[in-house]
Amino acid sequence: MQERREEPRAEVEIEVRYRTAQEFLSAYAKNISGGGIYVRTAEPLPLNQAVRLRFSLPGSSHQFDVSGIVVWSNPGSNHSSLPTGMGIKLVDLDPQARDLITKFVKAKSPNQAAEK
Repeated sequence: MQERREEPRAEVEIEVRYRTAQEFLSAYAKNISGGGIYVRTAEPLPLNQAVRLRFSLPGSSHQFDVSGIVVWSNPGSNHSSLPTGMGIKLVDLDPQARDLITKFVKAKSPNQAAEK
């Protein structure tokens, strides 16, 4: 299977609060990039579901409050090494927020660029 990620990712263990039009939820992220975040949850949302995410990165006081859309879902089958959850594309990151995430990813995984 070909890698489709456009940006490097960093492993994280951060709480993510998210809401849909119907409910407020909370879960933990497994990894993050400037373009998306993987949220571990026993009940992934359906593909193309719009969500609003709130989270902070370790070592930063910045509170991210961004829109996202579910672009990938792992309902818990044995076909993936990732835990049950969903990949959410971040759709309205302002340049400052994207820069903060990119710097976090680079600091967390300095060898990532050499692996591509």
